[in-house]
Amino acid sequence: MSLLAVLLLLVSGTSFDIDPAYRPVKDQLADARAGRLQCHDPDTAARTCRIMTWFSEGAGGKVQVRQLTALSDSPSLAAELRMTATREGDALCGVVNDAYMAGFRIVSGRAPYPAADNKRYAILYRDELVATLWNRKTCAYAYARPDDPLHLEVGTVDGEFAGEMMSNYIWIGANAGYRLKARSPA
Repeated sequence: MSLLAVLLLLVSGTSFDIDPAYRPVKDQLADARAGRLQCHDPDTAARTCRIMTWFSEGAGGKVQVRQLTALSDSPSLAAELRMTATREGDALCGVVNDAYMAGFRIVSGRAPYPAADNKRYAILYRDELVATLWNRKTCAYAYARPDDPLHLEVGTVDGEFAGEMMSNYIWIGANAGYRLKARSPA
């Protein structure tokens, strides 16, 4: 990052060069404690999410995470990840390593999400994670605007901003009737 970019970030009063109306969410798991889950890239009219994430807090700042990411609608496939993240200030952080990968599998994209026999997707997904994030620390920070249910998640890799890890999400009730939907092909 150039010196000019750093100065602009400092002057703007926000980190990550995002809209200054966004403010850090101090307790990003408050909704999870109320039994809600994150719905990333939501389509509220169609009641779909590209990613659904459940959180439960443990001792010592540890957070259990279960995440389903829609990969394909036909056939209906999703990547399921179960991992432990750590609270570090306002962020949730983890490292992509053997323990992380042990909680990964490809599942049918429909509840109750049975394991899918699709080795091709598993290999491609794992290879991409290993190539880009192996043994690297990733952190997620939550931002929100006043009176807006749409939150912004901003990610870092080894402390550096990672724009490809930005996404929008809303909190939904566990029985709100949302389902997974893959991104439309570009």
